[in-house]
Amino acid sequence: MADQNLLTIFVAVTALAVLIQTGIVAGIFFASLKISRQADRAAAEARRFVEPAHRMVNTLESASNQLADFSASTQASLRQWERQLSDALDRFRRKVA
Repeated sequence: MADQNLLTIFVAVTALAVLIQTGIVAGIFFASLKISRQADRAAAEARRFVEPAHRMVNTLESASNQLADFSASTQASLRQWERQLSDALDRFRRKVA
């Protein structure tokens, strides 16, 4: 009879331990679910703030590329103009000399 009572007490304590562990696991699950939702909201807010900066960077990159193209073409034109002017000046000096 004592063994029966001990077995009943052991089963009750084990069941109580399992219930406590189940409560802890459920609490961890709900806490991680809450943290996950907060992280998703934070990521959405970050995207909302970063998106205008991203668009501005793209615009500045495009403007920079256009300016570099313009600068390169202007430099080429000026070098050609300098060569033509130098040739004309050489021809003039030869005529004068």
